Amino acid sequence: MQGADVVVDRLRSWGTGKDKQLTQLHDLVAGKLSGTRYMAEFDAECQKPEGPSGWARDRVQHAVASAIAHDPEFATQVRGLL
Repeated sequence: MQGADVVVDRLRSWGTGKDKQLTQLHDLVAGKLSGTRYMAEFDAECQKPEGPSGWARDRVQHAVASAIAHDPEFATQVRGLL
């Protein structure tokens, strides 16, 4: 399976109305990470010209990697959207 780094790279280019599949991936990950502030901070930093900081990117990547490793259903859904 493609790793969390691929997910984060794809999410960097997310924006409302840009791409249906990318929006589905964003919503899936945002839903999985609900309860943390990581995704909201990552989204906010993606709007900056320089993009998200390494810290924001790393936190989301780690959270996604952990979710993929511990939730086979989530992993399957992610795989279907990449």
